[in-house]
Amino acid sequence: MAGKKTKWSSCNLLEPTAEGSRLWQFSVSSKKVKLSGDLRVAEGDDPPAKAVAKDWSDLLSRKLNIATLPPEKGFLRVVDLPACEPDELLPMVEFQIEDLSPLPMAQTVWSAEAVPGSTGQEGNQTVLVTIAERSVVEERLEELEAANFLADRVEVPLLRELVPGESRADGAHIQLVQGADSVLALVSWWFGGRLCDVNSFNLPNHEASRDALVEKINNVAWAGEVAGWMPGDPACHLAKRGDVAADWNVALAKCFGDRIREVEPASEVDLATATAEFASRTSAPGLMIEEYRTRNRQRFLDGLWMEGIKGVVAMLLLGLLGFYVYGSWLQRDLENLKQEVKEKGAKYTEALLLKAKVETLEKQKALKYAALAAWGKVATGLPGELKFTELKFESSRALDGNTGRALRITGAADAGKATLIDDYQEALTQMESADGKALFSGVKAVSIRQDLKKNQTYWSLTCDFNGE
Repeated sequence: MAGKKTKWSSCNLLEPTAEGSRLWQFSVSSKKVKLSGDLRVAEGDDPPAKAVAKDWSDLLSRKLNIATLPPEKGFLRVVDLPACEPDELLPMVEFQIEDLSPLPMAQTVWSAEAVPGSTGQEGNQTVLVTIAERSVVEERLEELEAANFLADRVEVPLLRELVPGESRADGAHIQLVQGADSVLALVSWWFGGRLCDVNSFNLPNHEASRDALVEKINNVAWAGEVAGWMPGDPACHLAKRGDVAADWNVALAKCFGDRIREVEPASEVDLATATAEFASRTSAPGLMIEEYRTRNRQRFLDGLWMEGIKGVVAMLLLGLLGFYVYGSWLQRDLENLKQEVKEKGAKYTEALLLKAKVETLEKQKALKYAALAAWGKVATGLPGELKFTELKFESSRALDGNTGRALRITGAADAGKATLIDDYQEALTQMESADGKALFSGVKAVSIRQDLKKNQTYWSLTCDFNGE
C-alpha cells in the first residue's frame, strides 16, 4: 500500500485523550506518510486553525482531516467474498450488510476493507466490516464541527493493529485496552495466514468480567471448531494498553493454558501513522456520513467564495486607496505647478512692464535727441528775415495704435516776406537726419496771416516726424 498513488498532500488526525485531544500531522506522498507534527490540545480549546483549516491552497495541495472513534463504539464482522476489484467490494458487502449489522440499517454507518494477505484456496478474499451507530458518529462530527475541525473521514485507529498489512502468526491475537472504568478486549483469530474472525468485548472492570471474557472466548473457539477453521489448542498473543491488571492473564490461562505470549502493542505514533496511511490511500469510505462530507465540502467551497469576495473587495479598496493617493499627489503637483506658473507669470509681467518702461525711456530719449536735432536744424536753417515766436512738440495717439509726433513752428516776418516762408517750408521738407533720411515726413502750412496795422506776417508750420 505504501507505493499507491494518493490525491492527498497532507493529513491531520485528531483523537481524544484524557487531557483534551491530540492532533497528529502528516505529510503524504506516493512513497510514504511522514509524521510532521504532534500537538497536544487542552480540553476546551480548539485545534490550531492554521493546521486544520482549508484555504485556496487546498485546491492544489489537498489536506485530509481524519476524526477518530474509540474501538468500543464499533461492531466488527468478518466475511468471505469472491475476489473482485476494489470498486466492486462495497456493492458486494451491501447485499449482506443487513444480516451482519446488529442494528437497523437506517441507524448505522458502515465500511468494509479487504484484509491484506488473507486469501483462501478457492480465491475468496476476507473482508473486515466495521459498523457504528449513526448517532454516535453524528455526535462526534458535530462535536468536532463546534471546534472548527471539519472531518473528511472517520476512522478507528486500533483497527490498524487488528488488521496489519501482512498475515499474522496462527492463534488468537488479543489486545486488552484499559479504559476509565472498563476493559476492551479486541480478539482477532488468524490461522493459515487468514483472518478467520474478529471479536470485540467491552467489559466492566471488575472480577466478574474476567470469567465473562473466558466464556466469550470459549464460545468463539467452539464456533470456530464447528466451522472448521479453529485447530486444537491455539496460541494466544496478548498485548496490553494502559494499566491492565495482571489477573486478566490468570483468566485467559483458563482458555489458553501456558500458550500465552505477551507482545508489545504498536506505539501511538505507529498507530496514527498507519491510520493516516490507510485513510490517504484506500478507496473505502470509512465511517464518514455522506451528508456531513457533502456539507463540509460545501462549507469549504462557500468559504473559498467568501475569501475570494473579501479578496476582491480588499483589492478594490486598495485600488481606490491607490487612486486616491495618486489623485492627491497629482492634485498637489498641479497646485505646485499653478503656483509656479503664477510666480513665473508675475515675474514675466514684471519683466514686460520693465521692458515697456525701458522701451518708453528709449523712445523718450530718442525723441529728445530727435527734437534737439530738429530744433538745431530748424533754428540754423531759418532765414534771417524770419523769426520764431514759438517752437512746440506735439504727440497724439492714432486709431491704429501708433503714436504721431510733430513739431509746430510759429513765427513772424515783415510784410512782403511771404515768399521766404514758402522757401523755408521747402527747406524743411528737404532736411535730413544724421542717418541720411528725411527729417520730416511732411511739412504743411497751418496758417499765414497778414497784420496790416503792424505791417507783420504771422505764420505757423507743422512738421511731422518720420516713424513714431
